[in-house]
Amino acid sequence: MGDGNPYAAFGGEFHPCAGWKVERFLAFRASQPLIRMITLRVTRHDLNEALLAECQSSVIPARGEVLQLDALEADGGMVRPSTMWRIVAVTIHVPSLQSAPPLGGESLRVRTVEVSVLPDVSLLPALHAAAAEVLSESRL
Repeated sequence: MGDGNPYAAFGGEFHPCAGWKVERFLAFRASQPLIRMITLRVTRHDLNEALLAECQSSVIPARGEVLQLDALEADGGMVRPSTMWRIVAVTIHVPSLQSAPPLGGESLRVRTVEVSVLPDVSLLPALHAAAAEVLSESRL
């Protein structure tokens, strides 16, 4: 930050842009995306509560959305068919103002989001219909 650029730590540069009504201004272009990743934890929410998935994500899903969980091999190939899960609750872990600042000088931020899911039964009729269609075609 010795050069007076407060954004130097983000690894980018300023460049001239033509703005709205052809006014000129300087815009900051990051050399790498400024997206911060969070840990997304997916838990089955019923009698058999179980952790189904945990990964890094830049996306926070919403209640009511459907997640497609894929089981992948090391090369990215599918191990088995995907499963569909309906999100019934989203818990965002937000650090309070009484939290100690993280080591390394980072600011406080959301690091973990937990989603509770149930099997998506709204898709079952469509899956049964597709399976019945495949069976009827194989009988021909």
